[in-house]
Order: sequence, then structure tokens, then C-alpha cells
Amino acid sequence: MTPFHRLPKWLALLAVLAAPAYGAAPIDVYALPHPLVDEHGTSRRLADWRGRPTIVAMDHSTWSAVCSSTARRLRALQVAADRLGKAVEFVVIGLEPDKDTPESWARYRRERRIEGDNWHFLRASAADTPNLAAGLGVNYRYEYGDLVLDLRILRVGADGRIERALEGYDTDTEEFLR
Repeated sequence: MTPFHRLPKWLALLAVLAAPAYGAAPIDVYALPHPLVDEHGTSRRLADWRGRPTIVAMDHSTWSAVCSSTARRLRALQVAADRLGKAVEFVVIGLEPDKDTPESWARYRRERRIEGDNWHFLRASAADTPNLAAGLGVNYRYEYGDLVLDLRILRVGADGRIERALEGYDTDTEEFLR
């Protein structure tokens, strides 16, 4: 018998539905099927980073009244990776495919002083972007014409498995990378 056999049926069902899905398979980020285009106009897929430790985030390349803190946290992770001597790839995917152009990503890099060949700025099609965001667990919406997104940065292992998610402002960046 299950541990719920003594509970009323409705309460047992509620307990089962509320229980964590221990058997759920972890997502393979590199298996997400959405085609991407990088800041140089080259076709890419997330699988291009398989085998390398990678930080994956979604952001937008344009400034708005409600500024995302994603770029600031990504820069802090780069500084921490340098301090720890860790080689990490940074993959930033745009949430606004019509605005996240090679030119706007170049401006994003310049204004945020992001340098290095380990940074990659991409966009999916307008149809794929919401599905990609959902697959990565990134929530976003428009409020009063501005894009608002939750802070969610993923540390993805060489096998594509999400090893950690940075979702709060008090997360220790060095600990996140270890």
C-alpha cells in the first residue's frame, strides 16, 4: 500500500499532485531544437556549446525604462570566472528578435564593456522565442511597453544538464561557478 492509503481519496490525490516529480528527467539544454542566429549572422544551435561549461541567459539588447539586471550579473560571473581561473562560455539569447540585431548586440557589448570570444549573442525567430524561453524557464512580459524579465541565469554542464540556476540577487557568483 502507498503511504496515502489512510487519507481520504481527495486528500491523497492532492498530496500526490503536490509531491515533487523525483522521476522527472532533467532538461538537456543542448537538445533544445530552436535554430538561432548569432551576432555575426551565423546560424547556430545551443548544441554548438556541448562539451563546454556554459552560462546561458536570456536578455534584450535595448535599454528600457525597466532595466534588466541580467547583464550586470553576467559581467559579475565573468569577473568571478576570471578570478577562479575557469573557462566559461556565455550564451545570451535575445527576447526581442525584431530588436536584437547584430548592431544592437554590438552596442550592448560596447555599453556594458563586454569583451572576449567566450561571449555569444543570439536570437531565435519570433515564433521560437517564447518556446525557447519556456524551455529555459525564463519568464518575461511587457508592462507599459517595457520588457520585464525575471533574473534567471543557468550554469549548464558539458552534457547539457542545468547544474545551477541563479535567480536571486544574493547569490554568491563564485559559489555559483564552483
